[in-house]
Amino acid sequence: MHIPSWLLTFCEYLEQTASLVVLLPLGLAFWRWPRLPKTMRLMTVYLVFTELVLLASSLVELYRPAWSYGIWHFFTLVQTLLFFRIYYLTLSSPAVRLLIQFAAVGFTVFAFLDSLYLEGLQQVNSYTHVAQSALLIGLALLYFEQLLNELHITRLEQDPLFLVSTAVVLYFSGTVLLYVFVNKLSAPADYASHQVIYTLNSMVNLVQYLLFALAFWYAGRTLPSQSRP
Repeated sequence: MHIPSWLLTFCEYLEQTASLVVLLPLGLAFWRWPRLPKTMRLMTVYLVFTELVLLASSLVELYRPAWSYGIWHFFTLVQTLLFFRIYYLTLSSPAVRLLIQFAAVGFTVFAFLDSLYLEGLQQVNSYTHVAQSALLIGLALLYFEQLLNELHITRLEQDPLFLVSTAVVLYFSGTVLLYVFVNKLSAPADYASHQVIYTLNSMVNLVQYLLFALAFWYAGRTLPSQSRP
């Protein structure tokens, strides 16, 4: 795949910018930590974990490049389980909570099966990403339904979990097809194709991190609808 050098340079800068934007929600998370609910503290753990994985991935690329895909397989599993925990604490239906527990076990088994047998550790675990996207988008939609049924929040744009769920839907719906075709559309040595894929992922990440930042900004604050007698 031939891509102009200037475009590759732009892609690299965009990817670096996206990796820096995460400092915004992280800074807000640490600033508001004493007033954060448990769900948003788990979101903080998720962001810190993401940055540690990015650091580990950079080091592995330098010294053990054959392990790089394995790190991201591990990240996908832990990322999904963290979101499962967040929605387990957020969704009030006992039936849905039980379903999340079964989904967590089933997803873990499938993720290991995909990494060890179906696709292996030498490429992107696209099957796992598809399952992850379907499950997390489904949980986000269940939260939207819960909000509609309870109707106790009048300013949805100020509800932290609404913002997080919106980010989840946008990110995973925007990247699922990318992960489906990543192993088929680009050869392992095709740097240009991989750079374009990383750039598209970074663009969606920018939106996701900005929504996370808004979520932490409003977390712990008293909403206008909650301050009325």
